[in-house]
Amino acid sequence: MQNQKSGFLVLGINGSPRQNGNSQYLMSCFMEEMKAKGYDTQVLDAVKLKINPCIGCGNCETKGVCIFKDDFTDVFLPAIIKADIIVVSSPVYFYAFPAALKALIDRIQVLWSRKYRLKMDQFKDRRRKGVLLAVGATSGKDLFDGMKLTARYFFDAADIQYKADLCYRGIDEKGKMENHPTLHEDIKNLAREL
Repeated sequence: MQNQKSGFLVLGINGSPRQNGNSQYLMSCFMEEMKAKGYDTQVLDAVKLKINPCIGCGNCETKGVCIFKDDFTDVFLPAIIKADIIVVSSPVYFYAFPAALKALIDRIQVLWSRKYRLKMDQFKDRRRKGVLLAVGATSGKDLFDGMKLTARYFFDAADIQYKADLCYRGIDEKGKMENHPTLHEDIKNLAREL
């Protein structure tokens, strides 16, 4: 029997520089749930991609393309254009995203330029959804505010509706997320929402 949801892509973007850490575990739980529902999945690790930082040259604002030819243009951009659900999973670094993930987010300027400057309707009739999964070591009230705001604008630039987030405080030691009492139920509920 052929999978009826095949072709519907859930793209995960892992922002953690630490392999097999809490953010990566969080992402893997979410992706396993989406696979169980029959969706195609792909995960990209920001730290493994060779990305030039945005230099603000303005080329994308006039021509709709980035001047750099790297893993952003060859790997990340085609994946994010194809994806129907985009999931960003990351630890908090100084109330924001780690550097490798932030470099990807900055380069999404090319899609912002196509949408707002060049008035291209690249995602016409597509209802794409975005999710933020985040973990932070401390328990500060504003711990995830910066990430949520950045994620909102990142998703908007790529014509993605910011649909939901799961953010966990007090998670630092490697493996701590695996023992979180509500994690699996939270993931099931989130997958149902989507």
